[in-house]
Amino acid sequence: MKEVMRHKRTTIDNNTISSLAKVSTIKLIKPVTLLRRLTNHKKDETKLKRIPECRLSSSSQIPLLTTTQQNSIFPTSSSHSIILSTPSLSTVRQRKMTSYSALKRKAQRQTDLQTTSRFQVNLEHVLGFTSISNSLVSQDRTTLAYAAGSTVVLYNITSQKQDFIINNARKAITSLSLSPDGKFLVTGECGHEPKVRVWDVHDKSQCVELGDHKFAIDCVSFCPNVERLVSIGSLHDGSIYVWGWREKKKLASNKCTCAVRRIAFAEDGSYFVTVGNRHVKFWYLSAPSVEVIPLKGRLAILAERKDNMFTDVVCGRGDCANMTYTITHNGLVSQFNEHRQMCAEKDLKEKANCLAIGDVYLIVGCSSGSVFIFSPQNLDYITSLPRPHFLGVDIGFIQSLDQLICPQHTQYFPDTIALCLDEDNAIVTCFYSDHSFYIWDIACDQSIKKLDSHLYHSACGWSIEPCSIQSRTFLASPLLQHLSFVTCSSDNSIRFWSLNSSTSTLLPQPTNIFSRELMKIIYLDDDYSKLCDNQTSQERSESSMKIGGRCLKVNPDGSSLAIGDRNGNIRIFDLILLKQQFIIEAHDSEVLSIDYSRPEMGFYFLASSSRDRFVHIFDPVKDYQLVATLDDHSAAITAVRFSSFTSSSTVAMQLISCSADKSLIFRTITKNENGKYQFIRSNNIVEKQTFYDMAIDQKRDEVSTACQDRMVSTQDGKRVRTCKGSMGDSDTGYLIKIDLDASGRYVATSCSNKCVYIWDTMTNECVANLCGHSEIVTDIKFSQHGNYLYTISGDSCIFAWNISELAIVPTTFRIPQLPTQLKNNDTETSIIEEKIKYTQVITQTPEIVSDEHQPLFKRQRSLWATAEPHLSLLDSQFTKKLQPHLSDIITEE
Repeated sequence: MKEVMRHKRTTIDNNTISSLAKVSTIKLIKPVTLLRRLTNHKKDETKLKRIPECRLSSSSQIPLLTTTQQNSIFPTSSSHSIILSTPSLSTVRQRKMTSYSALKRKAQRQTDLQTTSRFQVNLEHVLGFTSISNSLVSQDRTTLAYAAGSTVVLYNITSQKQDFIINNARKAITSLSLSPDGKFLVTGECGHEPKVRVWDVHDKSQCVELGDHKFAIDCVSFCPNVERLVSIGSLHDGSIYVWGWREKKKLASNKCTCAVRRIAFAEDGSYFVTVGNRHVKFWYLSAPSVEVIPLKGRLAILAERKDNMFTDVVCGRGDCANMTYTITHNGLVSQFNEHRQMCAEKDLKEKANCLAIGDVYLIVGCSSGSVFIFSPQNLDYITSLPRPHFLGVDIGFIQSLDQLICPQHTQYFPDTIALCLDEDNAIVTCFYSDHSFYIWDIACDQSIKKLDSHLYHSACGWSIEPCSIQSRTFLASPLLQHLSFVTCSSDNSIRFWSLNSSTSTLLPQPTNIFSRELMKIIYLDDDYSKLCDNQTSQERSESSMKIGGRCLKVNPDGSSLAIGDRNGNIRIFDLILLKQQFIIEAHDSEVLSIDYSRPEMGFYFLASSSRDRFVHIFDPVKDYQLVATLDDHSAAITAVRFSSFTSSSTVAMQLISCSADKSLIFRTITKNENGKYQFIRSNNIVEKQTFYDMAIDQKRDEVSTACQDRMVSTQDGKRVRTCKGSMGDSDTGYLIKIDLDASGRYVATSCSNKCVYIWDTMTNECVANLCGHSEIVTDIKFSQHGNYLYTISGDSCIFAWNISELAIVPTTFRIPQLPTQLKNNDTETSIIEEKIKYTQVITQTPEIVSDEHQPLFKRQRSLWATAEPHLSLLDSQFTKKLQPHLSDIITEE
């Protein structure tokens, strides 16, 4: 007769456990009950004994030990004190929570989004920018600063390297300015109660946070002496503040009833000028006082020019230090003297957007890529910069700038929206409306040279697809031999990128005069006007035309690329000829997901899903003829994937789809006697939340889904485990995308709070919390080699995160599959506090047990942890010798 042992408050010795393990079965009770009993259990020194963690702190901190004890333990000559920290009881309890309800309670207590990552994850590349005016760009010598979502990119023009300052508040950067000495950067942001933040450029840390604005901050600027700065709110905010930022003190303030487009300080710092719609105003600074004083301002004398839209302003330098220059939207350049009177003007007869000034040059950026250089003394014309690429350019065809200097009359060019001038090095940086920027060398007026250029997406990015090593070897086009990933966007373009770090082929990389990262652009429409971002303010339009690619997938053999657009069409492109082969009018609404089956599955299909609730299956061999249409779902189908599984020593193929109707459907693909393919529903899982995305672990035959309740549910027809998918904001938000790395060890999720999380599937622990985008992250993908995580967002920017420190598991290694006897829907993951002293194991296995392994015998353990030991703590030899002892402790009833 079997005995049943339940958890009691009494301590069970080793002999009792050994005797019960041979003739009895331990019944696993629910984790909630066990945790309640452990909470009421008295503190046991042996149970809480841990190896203390050591960290260095300054000597000014309060030590944990008395002076006598410190002197007896630590040397007195040390300049730092070592503080020992032991995990508290609450920390121990948090580590024991593995059930769904426990994880929910832990998520509700998590309020700090700025959690330090366990591993070092570095932002290595940013492809894109969100700067739309001179208020969002700044330059100091060779350092160029521009905004990319809630990240400021510091681009070194000489070394062509990027550095980054990330705003962890996840609010979009709306204005920025470098200090005249180049040591500090000030940023303004949007959102509720935005802050003015001052950053140290050297160590990328935040120095000061200032906040009295209620709405977006449109302009910020340092005073020439760097002691004061000015922040100007948006039209809804209407506030102008002068700050003594080092003391965090507001010195002066005033109200402004119009939207300010730009701010410029005089060279001596005695006043600054603001411009906007029918607005040119001089603001005069006075000596600091104890209280906040009103800021004095005087309007410029505009006369008949008062009804113009003034888009930019600069103050003179050197001999023209008492002059102020403005530009209107219709192209009128005006010069004001120290008495605020207009003393000269010049009509460019075309739309103008931005200004830049030095001692010798006054540069004006206009529409259609035109940039004119004038003399600031008398506004005489000096020269013009070459125009950039024309819209719709084939960057693989243009091999020299001569083809850009002599364009045809039917070609259109992007507008110049921002300018930066480094007169000491004779460098001009031009930002254009199609989200590209060029760096020009103007040392010789007669021979202006292009030093560097970059072309990025100009609208919401929707999907990113890494190019696998297997696919790359089949590519016959040498242009794509170095391909890293492909992206699609609402700007009607598909772009092929290479970061020069994921490939080591022997073929030379093809030259590209436009960009080192961008290799090829495919345009989905002949209307190139969508390539330009005509946005003039930080507020994006709610209603926009549904254009561009929505999802994409590279054929496993690398021969073709399938793109589902926002109009319901599927386009097939030949990656060898780089031309469109087929266009299929498949759906009535935008295509949300698309997937190819792999050749080893035995079938060759292309599946697509859409908001119209249908799944279409196509045969690529027969010119993408329709094979079947599935209508099992009653709402938008968010994801569709092919998968193979092993059943009775045979490999079968499945088609899995998840939908907004809260269902996950598994279909088995078979072939009947007539040779027709059948998609038979084998399983239908209905949950209480919406599925937004899923990822397939082909080796373990498991599906991980991103759910509306911010949880990641892993299933193989039945639920295997459930874990968190986001941190903080526990009452709001939902998961959007999910992806697994090649080893199956880590899972990445993107949440509606604009953050990306990387989770360890073996410990259910968040190992990295990534932020930097200003809009939701629409897609995330691990690179094939596992060293990078690519993210693309609604702010049009692409981030490449270096996660090489996480890639400790080789991509060829697979996490062992969970035994079938443990994959039981009735079996609950339970926690058992092991009451075994490690001395017994040391006696039996003395050669493998060390000090670092001793705490492992006393840590919590579940059925899942028993089946899959922690790889970073237990090696294979240690696991083999420890397994017989664990089997004696935990058996299945």
